[in-house]
Amino acid sequence: MKTLDELYQQMLKRAADGKPIGVEGEPRLIDCLAHPDDHPLVWRVKPCLCPPDEPHSCEEACDWGAIKRGPEGVEVDDSQCVGCQACVDACKLDNLKTRKDIIPVVQELREYDGPIYAMVAPAVAGQFGPDVTMGKLRTAFKRLGFTGMLEVAVFADILTLKEALEFDRNIQSEDQFQLTSCCCPMWIAMIKKLYHQLLPNVPGSVSPMIAGGRTVKALHPKAKTVFIGPCLAKKAERNEPDLVGAVDHVLTYQEVKDLFSVTDIDLASLPEDNVPHASEAGISYAYAGGVAEAVTTTVHQLDPDRKVDIKTRKADGVPACKAMINDILEGNRDGNFFEGMGCIGGCVGGPRAIIKKEEGKANVQAYGKQAFSRTPMENPYVIELLKKLGFPTVEEFLENSHLYDRHFD
Repeated sequence: MKTLDELYQQMLKRAADGKPIGVEGEPRLIDCLAHPDDHPLVWRVKPCLCPPDEPHSCEEACDWGAIKRGPEGVEVDDSQCVGCQACVDACKLDNLKTRKDIIPVVQELREYDGPIYAMVAPAVAGQFGPDVTMGKLRTAFKRLGFTGMLEVAVFADILTLKEALEFDRNIQSEDQFQLTSCCCPMWIAMIKKLYHQLLPNVPGSVSPMIAGGRTVKALHPKAKTVFIGPCLAKKAERNEPDLVGAVDHVLTYQEVKDLFSVTDIDLASLPEDNVPHASEAGISYAYAGGVAEAVTTTVHQLDPDRKVDIKTRKADGVPACKAMINDILEGNRDGNFFEGMGCIGGCVGGPRAIIKKEEGKANVQAYGKQAFSRTPMENPYVIELLKKLGFPTVEEFLENSHLYDRHFD
């Protein structure tokens, strides 16, 4: 019997070649690859052989209560799973696998008659090799059939501006504070599930991924959007009730790397297709501390003499995020703007990053230094994009930026 990985490679190759993806193998595994939206984010591919009366490593690794015990062993409660992948990494028998969404995307690239945009997360710099520039990557996506490639860092710019404007408006005394980062679904899930009382301190901003999808569809209503990043949790975020519809598919860097492999695209040899749009601030969302730094700089640009200055704290990794939130609840805030990221190192340390987080951060920082603007306030493309969306001034953007709002339960 073919393994899941063998079926995946065979079906992906057939889809890329434009052939029917029907292959011989276990029907359940084939259906999970062909119709991923009908299946959980994490699922068990083989019988659970862990002793039922002993602690299970996957259960102990889950901070969200998503691992349940059933008659056939552990099961994953998709309604509680946030996509941190801790259970998958902890499973000593390699029984738990994460969902792969790329085969339907490849089919859609061949069959859909409207535009399809690839939206790459800011951590993308260097993920596909040291010689693969952003311009070469854009060429590669177009060769795969995408209409174009957008850098989600541009939409991080827009949300930096939004959060800075909201901080400037809302934080007027020393006892007030604001929690971010909207970009990390694990951080937001932690607050929603475990620290619900702090939700009033979270600005109702969507993530850069959702902002990108909504922007594309506002300007091109028939477009399909495909987010590509290092984060499994983004696959869960896409389906949250107040966010559904912005992003049609979420892929990981590894899934896209697999597609480049089966299509024999030599990324390093491709011509450049450069369209630089993001500022250094938006690009910095990829690593821990980048959001706080971006918002701080923008707040100072908005009002360099404000009486209550922005004072940031950051935490990365679930234990550190919990510790920071517990400090807030105990009154030991020592700050008024708090950034949390679920992965150690931030997005560059995501479970589906291809390279090590230290190398990823260095690549992102080097790419950020090449940007034509330092912050969204200095980025003419951001101002032009806001005007296309009907916001002639940044003040009007703050008052009417409902396109980028979200509504927590």
